[in-house]
Amino acid sequence: MSKPGLLFVFGESGPLLSDAEFNDWYDNEHVPLRMEIAAFRSTTRWTAADGKRPRYLATYDLASCAVLDEAPYNTFAHTRSPRETDVIRRVQLLDRRTYEVLEPVFPPAAGYEQSAAGRTLITLQIDIKPELEDELNRWYEEEHIPLLSKVPGWRRSRRFVLKDAGPAKGTDAAKVEGRPPKYLAIHEWASPANFETKEFKHATSTPWRMKLFDSAYVWDRREFKEMKTWVQK
Repeated sequence: MSKPGLLFVFGESGPLLSDAEFNDWYDNEHVPLRMEIAAFRSTTRWTAADGKRPRYLATYDLASCAVLDEAPYNTFAHTRSPRETDVIRRVQLLDRRTYEVLEPVFPPAAGYEQSAAGRTLITLQIDIKPELEDELNRWYEEEHIPLLSKVPGWRRSRRFVLKDAGPAKGTDAAKVEGRPPKYLAIHEWASPANFETKEFKHATSTPWRMKLFDSAYVWDRREFKEMKTWVQK
């Protein structure tokens, strides 16, 4: 049985395309076209809250990654509107990755609503020594997510494993080098204020966590703020 998937796209409008044009195209053409496909369960657009680039992120929850290889999705690149063709020509970066969900899937907080506005997102991309991958997964399952779930303001945590990446598009596409890290965790929070709690500080500084952090090739954390969410009706 196919696992649920995630389409994960970093974006940067750049000097040739205004933020207003980029966001209008994304919100009123690009995402709505994809949400017409039933296998696109939801889409959320995020903007950086950490001052880093790329500044934009779009996450698409998929019934499975197979939808990306099937019509109508796999025809979109050949049927772009004149507007989308122009945006793709001028955009600085669209960096696309696909992931499959990594089990076990932890339940969200009580009363969780994906359509609730104002969420904060933490993304964590990790590459670690192959001999430590099982331990990384055990840490998430046995310690880290159970501790995070006790932090005030925690809404949901999910983990994914990389399935495919690219090709990147945009004027800076050639600068995207190498394959992204294998593991992705995304944690949803009510507010950045939640990161100041004693519970959060404990969950992110245990000896087990620090051992894995010190052993990782990549431990890349980003913070984003929700812009807009679409949920399949």
